[in-house]
Amino acid sequence: MTITFTIPTDLKKMAHFLASLNSNSNYHIGYCGENENEIYQTLLSDFSVLESSNSFIVAYENKEILGAIGLDIDEGNKQAEVWGPYVKDPERFQVIATQLWSKLSILNQKTVKKYSFFINTENTLVRQFVLDMNGIENGNYYILHASADNIVCEEEQEIIYYGPSYYDSFVNLHELSFPDTYFKADEIISRINDYNHLLIYKDKDEGIKGYVYVEADPDPKHGEGSIEYVSVYPEYQKQGVGTKLVRAALNHLIFKDSLIEITLCVGAENEKAVHLYKASGFQVKHELTYLKKEIPST
Repeated sequence: MTITFTIPTDLKKMAHFLASLNSNSNYHIGYCGENENEIYQTLLSDFSVLESSNSFIVAYENKEILGAIGLDIDEGNKQAEVWGPYVKDPERFQVIATQLWSKLSILNQKTVKKYSFFINTENTLVRQFVLDMNGIENGNYYILHASADNIVCEEEQEIIYYGPSYYDSFVNLHELSFPDTYFKADEIISRINDYNHLLIYKDKDEGIKGYVYVEADPDPKHGEGSIEYVSVYPEYQKQGVGTKLVRAALNHLIFKDSLIEITLCVGAENEKAVHLYKASGFQVKHELTYLKKEIPST
């Protein structure tokens, strides 16, 4: 039977395929969710022109999906987060994954110069695939998970919602703490809405001691939220500021947004942060490896 490689013909069918594989740690990619409806909504919103774009390539055999790969592209920075490659049959992985990558990368050779991969440590096939393409490992991370009934929440009067007067202090801290990250400071600010919030631990005048940025899923069926970033200025570390920020974030997500599940990502080598989150009720759900592949300038 001939395998065809083309854009997706049915987004709901593809969302089912991605959810079924991504729920298994041997196939898991950190950028993609595990809930079928959530993935479908993400494809519609973040890949809004998916069927007419270069975002996804799918491998079909007799109308059955054998594999898929996608790119969440940041055209301004010529970067992309890679969803996959997902291949259902491990014995056919190398052949199908190679074709998926070849076709998608050719389509985007002028658009993307840096590819980011976030791969479960148990997903050895994709990890080796990226390394064989001269991808470079850039650290391990934990995805931590907590439910509303096993976390500690506290309110802190010094922690307030972000306002424009704190712009400079926030931007400086974010750039200091996360110089190479998926959301720049201005993008975080632009994402603030009824569900995404930036909380700051205010200092004297217009400065801050630290901040935490959280996002909540607006779909009540999911009841999920995430702590995307938390950081404290060096001079205020080891004073409990980070602990208070995390607990304020949890308090916000649970009681304001009525969430039942919360996730966050932290570097595996950051033992103090891991201890802090575990003490607040989080447990390790996944361990991921971040890899990047850059395309040389011509």
